[in-house]
Amino acid sequence: TMDGVNPFAKRDPPSQTEYYTPISRSGETMTFFRPQKQKAASKPAASSYGTGIGDNCEAVDVTNTVPEAKIRQKQNSHESIPVEPQHISERERALKEREEQLRRREAELGMVEREIKHLKPNWPFEWYALEYHDIDEEIPSSKQPMMKRLYMNLLMTWGALSLNWIAMLGIWFSGDQSGPSYTLWGTMYLIGIPGAWKLWYRPIYFAYRDKTTLRYFCFVLSFAFHCFFVVVMALGLPNCAAGGVMTMGE
Repeated sequence: TMDGVNPFAKRDPPSQTEYYTPISRSGETMTFFRPQKQKAASKPAASSYGTGIGDNCEAVDVTNTVPEAKIRQKQNSHESIPVEPQHISERERALKEREEQLRRREAELGMVEREIKHLKPNWPFEWYALEYHDIDEEIPSSKQPMMKRLYMNLLMTWGALSLNWIAMLGIWFSGDQSGPSYTLWGTMYLIGIPGAWKLWYRPIYFAYRDKTTLRYFCFVLSFAFHCFFVVVMALGLPNCAAGGVMTMGE
């Protein structure tokens, strides 16, 4: 050549500071090539990547250069799937529905247990029992004082009706012409003894025990009529067969 350089002459091998561009890539594994030292180099194995640059190059695996923390973080990111708030609300709703169902079943079982237990009556007397009645056991503690006052009201009503019948009987024996009719009406008033038990006392008893609104409404209506009847009997209006104030004054 003009410069006196033979292009076909054998050139010196590249220095150790020279690097070649990577020619293969497999996932996270990259293969680089670097010149070996000045020694007899063996040919790379047939399974090595990137053979073909020259005999002075060898494959270098740099898989370990990727930090293990990043690999684990990447795996965890695929495994942990975030739960949407909508799914959480649906689960909470389902749990609340199950809790309500369990409460209903418990209430039903409690009622069945009470019915089984109360098959044996204990009121009014042990030797002559008609129904089961126990305020301390069946009525909630917050309603027991009111229930006991209503029970005393019931007993006083029975006593007043019994005394009224005795008073009407006394009028009859005194020779009063209206005595027989008064006695008859006084006897009819005795129906109020079981009527008070069934019409207003038991409804409020069951309303407090079972916490039912319908029975409480029935109690309000029946007890309103009971209060009106008590006022009439206490006044003793004429021709009412009531041994009240006006009748005793005559």
